[in-house]
Amino acid sequence: MGGTVDPLKPEGQVALSRNLQIATAAIDATGLCLFIALAILDQEDTFNAMLDMLGAFTGQNLTADDVMALGKKILDYERDFNNRAGFTSKQDRLPDFFKNEPLPPHNVTFEVTDEDLDQVFNW
Repeated sequence: MGGTVDPLKPEGQVALSRNLQIATAAIDATGLCLFIALAILDQEDTFNAMLDMLGAFTGQNLTADDVMALGKKILDYERDFNNRAGFTSKQDRLPDFFKNEPLPPHNVTFEVTDEDLDQVFNW
């Protein structure tokens, strides 16, 4: 999706996860199928067509920043709900085997630290 993050290394994963979650939340909220996310995020013309379509529907002149703000707002609502339900960063973790059991064929483990994971939703 236009990026250069190595999927086998922890560097860049937090920012990539953050941006994909923001975009996914926003696209999902529009009612569009999430399968279009790759085309929208990879092709500027397609993204602009989505902005035009949403603008025609809402009567607003939407920008990429507006779409990002929508995604962030949705994620903030979701996280607020989870916090009120008693979920903390302790529950917001992958099982230990992701960090301990190498996954074939590359035989790597999940190396993003908990401290880095806690930064995903900091905007």
